[in-house]
Amino acid sequence: MAPLEYKNYAVLNFAYGTGPYLRTTDLAIAFNAELERRGQPRLGIIVPWVYGDKQKKVMLEEFAGHEQKYPGEILLDAGLGAILKSIFYGDSSYEDSLTKWTSNAPAVSAQAKEHLSVVLNLETFSGGKEQVNGKDIVIELNRSPRLRYDVAPSYFTSFGYIGEILEAAVKESKDKIAVQTELLMAGVKTANWVEQEHRLHCISYPATFSFRNDYKGRYSDEILVPPIGPVPLPNNEPIEKGIFVTITGIPGLERLYAEAQALGIKLYSNDTKAVPGSIRALPHIIPNKNIVFQFARSGWSSVWLSMLVGTPLVMPDFDPKDDPEIYFNNLAVEKLGIGLIYHGESLMELFQKAKKVREKQAQVQAGILAKWGTLDGTAYCAKLFVDDFLKK
Repeated sequence: MAPLEYKNYAVLNFAYGTGPYLRTTDLAIAFNAELERRGQPRLGIIVPWVYGDKQKKVMLEEFAGHEQKYPGEILLDAGLGAILKSIFYGDSSYEDSLTKWTSNAPAVSAQAKEHLSVVLNLETFSGGKEQVNGKDIVIELNRSPRLRYDVAPSYFTSFGYIGEILEAAVKESKDKIAVQTELLMAGVKTANWVEQEHRLHCISYPATFSFRNDYKGRYSDEILVPPIGPVPLPNNEPIEKGIFVTITGIPGLERLYAEAQALGIKLYSNDTKAVPGSIRALPHIIPNKNIVFQFARSGWSSVWLSMLVGTPLVMPDFDPKDDPEIYFNNLAVEKLGIGLIYHGESLMELFQKAKKVREKQAQVQAGILAKWGTLDGTAYCAKLFVDDFLKK
């Protein structure tokens, strides 16, 4: 099927890592579905192509059905991807990354704006080449962005504000968060500059600070919404009992893996090279009743997935030199009781704690349904954004 033709486009803006580009693409697809329901034309979706072939492969796996139905709707922008990657947290230390971001965000934002203001050379999933005039970009959809584009009306989604996280980090002792105070304060200033200028701010519940009873929004247009992530589909594949692993290099976990294998419990991972002895599988199997734990960092996509399907999440303890977001995420998850921080326990000790975690997960999920009537924060945000977009 030939690629569909589009008159106007959405451009995506997101943080580093795999989850952000997937979830922002989910939001754009939900936005298009909402436009279509209201008799409006769909938009082409411009995705920064940050991580080369690996990103393309992951997106093809995730959005194969969408690509079949709407061929060529999702377009990859390698130039914009390189611009974002230049200020992302990568192989360097968190302090080095924060220094680079605070020093360069305004200049790199200007570079992104210039890039998006001319004709873009884009690529489809099938490798086809497309040219799009940047003047046809009519909306920016963001998930915890690190840059400003300033080319179209902009809508913000996140688990929280980086400015708020770094402000809170300043108040913690250096044995908990080992980042220079001056650098954290510079980060607050940069984050505020990036995060403030949006038409609407949607913050997920539960998340880094929004889970608190005394939580107050940072901006007047802020709206609290259900988890902005996919609502997992049931999985009934005939798989053997196992653990899904998305984290590597955590001291002690290798011992847990050995214990699991001794008990006949399999290891599943979407990165079998990083998890020796694991069976390749996608996160879609995590809802399966035979997946007994998910081992992952406390990124909110992983936390919400475990919470929504009742598969206990086991997270590594925080490294004081890591991104402070993870420190506060760990605290939130532990306070809510919807996951476990790994402190060297045996696998049997984790099993003993799992029942209480599942009970807490069910309680939080019930609370979300009672308040919003849905678990689908992505579709919820899409409706809010389309409402505002069409009344401009």
